[in-house]
Amino acid sequence: MDMYRVGIMGCGRIASTMEDESDAYPISIAGGFEALPNTELVAGCNRGAEKLHAFGKRWGVDALYHDYREMLAKEDLDIVAVATHPPLHPEMVIASVEAGVKGIFCEKPMALSIGECDAMIDACERAEVKMLINCSRRWSGEYQAAKDLIDSGELGPLLHVVAHCEGCKPSPDWVADTEGPLLHDAVHTFDTLRIFAGDVESVLGTARRRTRHEFRVEDTSYSLLQFENGVDGAVISDELTEYERWDVELQCERGLVRLGFGAGMWKAEPIEFEKGSWWNLEPRPLPDSTWQETATLRAVQDLINCIENDSEPRCTGHDGRASIEVIMAIYESERRNNAWVDLPLGVSDSLVDILRREGKL
Repeated sequence: MDMYRVGIMGCGRIASTMEDESDAYPISIAGGFEALPNTELVAGCNRGAEKLHAFGKRWGVDALYHDYREMLAKEDLDIVAVATHPPLHPEMVIASVEAGVKGIFCEKPMALSIGECDAMIDACERAEVKMLINCSRRWSGEYQAAKDLIDSGELGPLLHVVAHCEGCKPSPDWVADTEGPLLHDAVHTFDTLRIFAGDVESVLGTARRRTRHEFRVEDTSYSLLQFENGVDGAVISDELTEYERWDVELQCERGLVRLGFGAGMWKAEPIEFEKGSWWNLEPRPLPDSTWQETATLRAVQDLINCIENDSEPRCTGHDGRASIEVIMAIYESERRNNAWVDLPLGVSDSLVDILRREGKL
């Protein structure tokens, strides 16, 4: 059995500390690689000394760095996990490819512009390096069971998808600068919608700073989506609520499934005194989870399998790019006074930067 040397760039919450915030194991990136029999966590890199040393102590890692390029040069790594702030993702992924790694586990959002996504994808594909984007619901047994149900046709064809992504950031610790609720949180939403409804064809949306003027990004977004297969959708994403709400509702002809907040399944049943004319939604149990392992464990296993079998992960660089493109299209719709925007978008630069330069955000 081959052993893979793993290094992690960014030693914060998703990489490490959330492991001690949950009863599930593994839930962090470090925990995921620790749990595999054929991976060895050998190095960590972080700008701040406190988190770096806490990471080393928590996971028994002695090779600790402040400079990721030094880590790449010295540690002969097979796999790199990139879990830093998103502006650093492109340079770190490309540097890891140039250092000769076999696989990259990149945290979402993949990058902050379509052009950066393309550069990361191109570097990996030219070097035949496997890159996985951690849109975690791709590896959830609960979400896979829901997809199998929808695909079975038991509830009839999928018609509409409706989602909420509200108050999902860790306030007051989180500071909005480069990514608002769309890029920081709703990237999960748009990826999840693509799992069930496929590729997006056109977008109409808003991205505005409504009350949180301390942010340099939007605090509110409403969007309408048209998918290539005819399904349509609506998404509310904001950082206005005191509470956290994340959910996706899949509305079919004969019932609906909701995942996340208020999860459940409802099927259409005829009203007895007017059978055939009126139908109510009656609650039914959700299908059992397809697997019991955590999404993190499934994801790191997926990356290893891709390296060994020359296959593609459940969330590829192209999938990560697709979610970014939907979000950029929402910003572009705001830029065009909330007009419909067709995909492909054709704008490589960050639409957040463009909106700022034009005084529209």
